[in-house]
Amino acid sequence: MTGRADRRTDRALLLTFDDRHVREWAATAPLFARYDARVTFFVCEPDRLDRDETRLLRRLADDGHTVGCHGLRHERAPDFVAAHCAGAYLEREVVPALESLRRLGFPARSFAYPCSARDETTDRLLLTLFERLRGGVPVDRRADPSLADELRVPAAELSARRVLLGCSVDSGRGAVAYEDDLTGVVAALRRTAGIGGVTTLYAHCVAEAHEANHVTPARLERLLALAGELSLPCVGFDELP
Repeated sequence: MTGRADRRTDRALLLTFDDRHVREWAATAPLFARYDARVTFFVCEPDRLDRDETRLLRRLADDGHTVGCHGLRHERAPDFVAAHCAGAYLEREVVPALESLRRLGFPARSFAYPCSARDETTDRLLLTLFERLRGGVPVDRRADPSLADELRVPAAELSARRVLLGCSVDSGRGAVAYEDDLTGVVAALRRTAGIGGVTTLYAHCVAEAHEANHVTPARLERLLALAGELSLPCVGFDELP
């Protein structure tokens, strides 16, 4: 499997995908290749991956993409800690997921919070196991041009910044279509391309329609094309300094 690559990270897009939509992600690999994009897949329920999903995920990793951890059963971290305790959260939700991924050959150096639910306590807890964490901003912020300042991490601060915030670019869930205005997301990409740093985005399944959160291939390609026009490389979490 590919190790850390020496790719430019003074300005970059961190495009990430959550949950366990391995077959749909693998089907999208030609699109990623077309735009020379390396992305991060944050996988939950790794113990439930079947043989074919494991093979496809390994192929994605071999293509240079990053595989990270998204928990064993997609539990909201602060709620689980409040209900059970910090130790139980690690023992029942995080460590088993991390060990499952590593047994399959994925280092899983980073963790994405399910539902972006986090606080300072869970950050301190998880940073004992992971190099970086990904949280998120409210979905309704993606139409806000001021989002650019909140999402972008300056290049000079990147090495020390261990918690990165992302914004959803999903198109919908089931029959529900999400807000189509990505003004804030586009502003963030343009700001990052112009003055450097990294901006993080996230989605889930890649599909025209799906019962789960999903981004359509057309929307995903528009974002990748915009990053290409801006000369903004798309890199994985494992490529960060």
